[in-house]
Amino acid sequence: MILDELVIHDFGPYAGRQKIVLTPPSSDRPIILIGGLNGHGKTTLFDAFQLCLYGQFASLSNRNSLSYQDYISRCFHRGSKAKEASVETAFRHTVDGNEDRYRVHRSWCVNKGNCKEYFEVIKNGRRDDVLAENWITQVEEFVPPNIASLFLFDGEQVESYAAPANSTVLIGTAIRNLLGLDIVDQLDKDILTYSRRKRSEDREDHMREDISQAEQELDSLQEKRSALRQKRASLMANDLDQNRKHLHEVECEYRRLGGDLYEHRVTIEREKVDAERAFEECANRLREIAEDDIPLVIVHDLLEEIYVCDQEEDISLRERYISEVLTARDEDLLMKMQAHGIDENAIEVFSTHLAGDRKKRLERGQHEPVLNLLPDTRNDLHHILREGLDALSKNTHEELQRYKSAEDRVGHTQLKYSNIPSDSVVYEIAERREKLISKIAKTEGQLAEIDEELARIESGIERQKMTITRMIESDIRAAGERDSRARILCHTKRVRDTLGTFRHTVIKQHVSRISQLVLESYQQLLHKSRLVTDLEIDPDTFALTLYGHDGHALSAERLSAGERQLLAIALLWGLAKASGRALPVAIDTPLGRLDAGHRKLLVERYFPYASHQVMLLSTDEEILGTYLDKIKPYVGRNYNLCYDDMSGQTKIVEGYFEEWKAA
Repeated sequence: MILDELVIHDFGPYAGRQKIVLTPPSSDRPIILIGGLNGHGKTTLFDAFQLCLYGQFASLSNRNSLSYQDYISRCFHRGSKAKEASVETAFRHTVDGNEDRYRVHRSWCVNKGNCKEYFEVIKNGRRDDVLAENWITQVEEFVPPNIASLFLFDGEQVESYAAPANSTVLIGTAIRNLLGLDIVDQLDKDILTYSRRKRSEDREDHMREDISQAEQELDSLQEKRSALRQKRASLMANDLDQNRKHLHEVECEYRRLGGDLYEHRVTIEREKVDAERAFEECANRLREIAEDDIPLVIVHDLLEEIYVCDQEEDISLRERYISEVLTARDEDLLMKMQAHGIDENAIEVFSTHLAGDRKKRLERGQHEPVLNLLPDTRNDLHHILREGLDALSKNTHEELQRYKSAEDRVGHTQLKYSNIPSDSVVYEIAERREKLISKIAKTEGQLAEIDEELARIESGIERQKMTITRMIESDIRAAGERDSRARILCHTKRVRDTLGTFRHTVIKQHVSRISQLVLESYQQLLHKSRLVTDLEIDPDTFALTLYGHDGHALSAERLSAGERQLLAIALLWGLAKASGRALPVAIDTPLGRLDAGHRKLLVERYFPYASHQVMLLSTDEEILGTYLDKIKPYVGRNYNLCYDDMSGQTKIVEGYFEEWKAA
């Protein structure tokens, strides 16, 4: 099947008649890329296609408990005050090598508060009224409604299919529909109803009354169960899901306004005070150091010069003193040498030597004193230069580092403190946040109560069924019927047993092939090639079991959120392959809540190969940048849903956001 075009007229946000061509230009460019912001009409396109094919039996978004007419009335374009609206689709379908072209048109007209529907089918250019009258059965040949969800789905909701309970329901429903077992199930129910009716015929009055009363009680329990299930679904869709979505939006706004800082304002203020106190203590210690000898570090070189100068003055003073002492000693020595009759020449030589020594000392002692330092001062200077100043400088450096760290901490805490919003800024958003949290808690409590009540009712239904069965069996044994009713009841039981055996055998024969298709799809999507090496579907419960490379069952909790969503995609993909139908695939918000790594896997490994025709309805936060570059070679057509706030209208234009144009 090839979907060629979709035409919308005054439907949803689309004013007037707008057409979107969906035929892929070639087999190697199967993707039709449609971009649009949230609220600009992507889901409307999704719903329009299903409405066109299935009418009141379509699975539509936001319909909830509305009647079909009420829902359609709300879909009329409001801006143009339209009284009529329509959707139309054209597609091709090939059977035994022969291709037929179909154009399906469904329109509605509001007259005096009533919404009337018109429907027509054109086959190969000619209107076919017989085909239109029997369309609900004919559409099964093109896109069977019971498997449509395998080909048309919302990427944001697909992750829920990976949950064990949901995947079991999805797999069971899909397998039954794919194998045609829904007909077998209906036949089984019809036979059971017929059997019960035959058993209750021609009984004694009291037994018939007891059985009738028991069946009425069973019907009452089933009605309660149905009402509770409907109430639960309504709470989930209308209250819990919407409030959770609103809470997420409010949480984002709350954080943007600084709500997290506001909640910790007392702690932040305490940190600020502590930081300022520590900073002031560091500053005081530095002041104390500044009052000590640390300023001398500035004149360290001058102190060294003073020390050298003092040493020179000390040496000069000693030399002068020694010279005076040596003069007297040398004179006394020479006199003694003469008295002892030492040779005059020797005395002359010795006298010359001593005179030269004294002269040198006198020359060294000629330095005029400038400093005249006292001994205590000289000791202090030596201590400062050789020991005290270095230690003080090291200590001061360490203290300066502590001061800088304290200063940085003060700046950081003051910045946090200055960013704390005032009460008036966060009051309203905080109040909305608390109300939403309270509403969600209340709804979850209601759901828990409903679940408990459903469990009690389910138990009561099973007990009532057993009671009715025992009553009927007892009545049959007591009456000893051997007539046609007994034979019928005997044969209906055998038929039901045969149907059960047939159902189990058919499922068992096909479930292995379906499991392999799902496994192949999942492994094609995963980047961890050894994460899942096998996959089994229980033919009785339809429970899905994954196996790791070690051969052990792999718990769903070990999968990341992205891997679970890929598993859900693989389920849909594998089941779609198992259907054996070449149908287009349409995905709303295709990348959903996936992280960057898993988005890349879908773009590279799924979208280009999901089908021969793939329609992706993306927001501006999904298929852009790198993802757009990777998918671009497979894109045959691209459109943008442009919404005008002034007119409240969306127009379908060619091109895909600004980045596509820039590319």
